[in-house]
Amino acid sequence: MIESVEIRNFKSIRDQRIELEPLTVFVGANGSGKTSVLEALSLAALVVTRGDPEQIFRGERHCDWLYTRGATEPLSIGLDSDPQGPILEAHPPALHWHLASNMGAQKWKYNIRNGWHVDGYGEMSCCELIRLDSRKLARPAYTHNDPPRIMQDGNGLASVLAYMALNDPDTFHELNDHVGMLIPHFKRIRFRKAPVNRPETEVLLIGEESVERRTSRTYMGDAILFDFDNAESIPAHAVSEGTLMMLAFLTVLYGPSHPRLVLMDDIERGLHPMAQKSLLAVIRKLMERFPDLQILATAHSPYLLDDLRPEEIRLMTLGEDGSSICGRLDQHPEFEKWKGEMAPGELWSLFGEKWLLQGGNAR
Repeated sequence: MIESVEIRNFKSIRDQRIELEPLTVFVGANGSGKTSVLEALSLAALVVTRGDPEQIFRGERHCDWLYTRGATEPLSIGLDSDPQGPILEAHPPALHWHLASNMGAQKWKYNIRNGWHVDGYGEMSCCELIRLDSRKLARPAYTHNDPPRIMQDGNGLASVLAYMALNDPDTFHELNDHVGMLIPHFKRIRFRKAPVNRPETEVLLIGEESVERRTSRTYMGDAILFDFDNAESIPAHAVSEGTLMMLAFLTVLYGPSHPRLVLMDDIERGLHPMAQKSLLAVIRKLMERFPDLQILATAHSPYLLDDLRPEEIRLMTLGEDGSSICGRLDQHPEFEKWKGEMAPGELWSLFGEKWLLQGGNAR
């Protein structure tokens, strides 16, 4: 588990060390830096697993948009865990990356010019950042990958579910049961075959020269059907956004990739307050089943916070210079006075986030 992350000069985060729990939820106003924390961890994971920032930022000459405006020190993302994890640095204005581990004498480095390899690292090599698009979740899917996986935007959901139904029916049925806890009158998920057009590249030989041509090919993939108590065979594009979002989130957790670190933006999106409560119950059960699972999420709902422990909640706001400040809900000076009278969501509504400015760089 990642116990803390130290982020410097990444977007609006100038210098913050943020303690993390197995389940940590970030709340605050739009633009306060909540998603940037998830993006920083995702960036570190991409560099660790791919070892090639040039591939991550293909087509971009410079990545100065990542750097905090006015910063002169390197962008860095440091992780503390057991054992201590890697540190990622990027020095402006060019792409010069450095990834090192404080584990004894072992070090890994990367620089675009020499192309050294970056070894993978536990939690970061099994990281999923989820920023789902309901339209893409609803699409039929086809994949050559075995096992299939859901893309960050939601593409591939149907392929993963169909794979689970065929290869791991017990887990698939358990997933169905948990979806039923969140969605009223839900009965089951089924599938039908559907054509899927995939872009491909053909190589043509013209004389002695090879020429690439973009084309498309149609495959028979899978489409999701929903059965409810009062209606059956409902196509995925006809169900609610919240239904698709929660199905995809649970599929990531239950699916064949078994991520150790899940980063979820707007975890309560499209869910009724009672369903938010049920979602947390499902998450708690899953974290008991997979003790190495860590979930970091952003949210805007005080109802979701009511079923979290205060130490699992991180508040974020912007300082006078426009940089992000992060602190714990239970660090509020009057927390001990009110914790027995109010639920965490009520405390957040009462305290807000501006009190973090009085404590300076709250951690």
